[in-house]
Amino acid sequence: MRGAGREVYIAGVGLTKVDLTGKVFGSVFDLFQDAYQRALEGSTIRSFDAIQVGIMDSEEFENRANIAAKIADRLRLVGVPAVRSETASSTGAAAFHEACYKIRAGAAENVLVIAGERMKTVTTREATQIMSKTVDPVERRFGFTMPALIALMTQVFFEERRIRGPAVADVLSRLMHRAHALGADNPLAAFTVRPEPLAAYFDETRNLPVATPLHRKDCSPICDGAAAIVLTSTPHAVRVAGLGAATDTSSLLDRGELSCMEATRRAAEFAYHGAGIADIRRVEGLVAEVHDAFNSLLPIDLVDLGLFDPDDAVDALVGPARGEAEASDPYANPLTGPRGRIPVNLSGGLKSRGHPVGGTGLFQIAEVYLQLMGRFPNPSAQAADARIGLAQSIGGPGNNVYVTLIELAQNRREVQTHLPVPPRYLRPPDQSNVPASKLHGRRARVEAATTIHVSATGSAPIHVAMLSIGDRRVFAKLDTPAEPGIDVVTALAGQHARFLIKGDGDHYFQLVRDRWDVPSLFRTIRDRVLAR
Repeated sequence: MRGAGREVYIAGVGLTKVDLTGKVFGSVFDLFQDAYQRALEGSTIRSFDAIQVGIMDSEEFENRANIAAKIADRLRLVGVPAVRSETASSTGAAAFHEACYKIRAGAAENVLVIAGERMKTVTTREATQIMSKTVDPVERRFGFTMPALIALMTQVFFEERRIRGPAVADVLSRLMHRAHALGADNPLAAFTVRPEPLAAYFDETRNLPVATPLHRKDCSPICDGAAAIVLTSTPHAVRVAGLGAATDTSSLLDRGELSCMEATRRAAEFAYHGAGIADIRRVEGLVAEVHDAFNSLLPIDLVDLGLFDPDDAVDALVGPARGEAEASDPYANPLTGPRGRIPVNLSGGLKSRGHPVGGTGLFQIAEVYLQLMGRFPNPSAQAADARIGLAQSIGGPGNNVYVTLIELAQNRREVQTHLPVPPRYLRPPDQSNVPASKLHGRRARVEAATTIHVSATGSAPIHVAMLSIGDRRVFAKLDTPAEPGIDVVTALAGQHARFLIKGDGDHYFQLVRDRWDVPSLFRTIRDRVLAR
């Protein structure tokens, strides 16, 4: 990295198989030991100056605190300083970055980075409750979970692309198929040998709704897994080329745009600047693993990283967004397949490889390392000309993001040495200071809406919208009962409403009746859906 102190190299990586059963690893310490031993198999380094541990929720999943010291003990590295990193689902990448900083600053020669999560200690509902704690309390109050927040972003991203109606499920089904087609051939993936045909997405008895438009088969699984990477200042075949990280507002209400993640864009700017890259699309031999905990995040990520234009990202992954659903072969894709211009998520991504939340960011870095070394666990998905790898890891609903670039130490490319330094701070748009209690009865516009079918509280489906009232945004629940079977979200998009605060102090909204007769509107939407 330019102007960053000492170079940092990767001396070895180790990945466990991602487990869906919860029966493979007896404890989180067994899990981490497995990853550590695998990393040692490919490295000659046995002495460490520091251990950087990444785990997101050991207190909840393991009932353990101060876990870094116990991991050092279990790995027989007693005496070595061990520190835990935690940035929600980007924790593994955060641990990697912190370890790099120690070596760059001269505080360490060799650092072990180890990250993972054992999530199968609890039920899926309990895991949902645990992970919903990363959601801002303002949003949690309305039943929002991580998938529900991403659903709001998805609605806006698709609407801007004019992907509507049946085309939404068409795109999401093909993204699911792509992930599982690649993951099925990955021996380390959670869903190895388990491809998903397009028809599975449209099986309403099994692919139940989570938060409109996302369904179960759009969401990454609850699973166990860990990764380990040995970092050193001693020259090796692969070096760290660029590191970037950024945060965004805790609540979506305070963000300028809903169809992108500004933290990804800023983290990418810093990583590209550190690597001397002026235009990431002109870099040859690039391979990427990006954070697709939900199917719809994959095209959003590619846009935010600057890899594709907004109107081209879906097509680059699964073909045109309109027309009959058709399963294409991701291996043959000329843009994002193994022999494409920018191979993307050849592991199967978080959706199919799995998403052990504390370890995912480190998994991705290890996977692009294996691509650069020509040792990818799925030989059919080995990128044809991998020379530089990009990994992006999202923490929370896009509010703590890490972007990492690693490359072959002998890679020869043009390095831009006079790029402007990206601005450090992000200035969210100013919101009115008028308290919500003063907005009762005001006219509003529905910016985005979702029906939350699975909430942390397990309550019945909730129709929630983000409303704009002048220069203020608020969340509110639909006050008007909807007829069964109605696509409420379609009915709400872009409509005008009235914001209400009832006696229970909660926020509600009603569609403005002088523009639409609400029951009639819902019947019209139902008739249109049935007509299709």
